[in-house]
Amino acid sequence: MLGAPLDPGKKLERGIELKGIAAAASDLANAGADDLEVQTFVQGAKRKMAEINPDTQKMGEAVIAAKKYKDQGPKAR
Repeated sequence: MLGAPLDPGKKLERGIELKGIAAAASDLANAGADDLEVQTFVQGAKRKMAEINPDTQKMGEAVIAAKKYKDQGPKAR
């Protein structure tokens, strides 16, 4: 059920994108943005990155984790 792992080229591309998001967040913070604005920017940028360049292996792992949690039932929570 897990998606295929990212190939090295895609991993590099995602790493570069994440570095860019971190640099932009740092620039925002240095320009006087408060923590909430920076966090909102980072979360939105990461969400957009996931739409454009999804990590299918991570999505598969998340589906499995959610299913395990759901299968525990309300008494285990």
